[in-house]
Amino acid sequence: MTCDKDPGNKGTGTKPGIDWTAVEARMKKARAEAAERRKETRAELLAELRGRGVEEVEAQYDGYGDSGNVNSVVASPRRVDIGDIETRLMDFVWDVAYGLHPGFEINEGAEGTFTWDIATDRIDVEHAGFRTERDDYLHEDI
Repeated sequence: MTCDKDPGNKGTGTKPGIDWTAVEARMKKARAEAAERRKETRAELLAELRGRGVEEVEAQYDGYGDSGNVNSVVASPRRVDIGDIETRLMDFVWDVAYGLHPGFEINEGAEGTFTWDIATDRIDVEHAGFRTERDDYLHEDI
């Protein structure tokens, strides 16, 4: 059977293959662009948080079954109001976690804690991935 209406067919009777080199190049470019956006967002948030007197940000995130959330973001000292930038912080936390572990929300998922020391601009991410394991045993002729 030929696919004459397929412009990539070129009379070979087969569908065109996937250009994996091009796919990898696009993925590499997308990862680099995402890393650059994280860097810019980090600098913006860092300036805002320092300006408010925030010393640390801690966030909890999780994902499973093909969806996920940043469940909480807490700034210390707690008297500092971050309400107007909380959504941006949550997005940043998700982007950092996802940049480190893309696809972690798939199937059994993962969870983690994001800690940002504002004075030193150090971010630590403690991440735990979940998976289902199986142990098989065969006992014959017992």
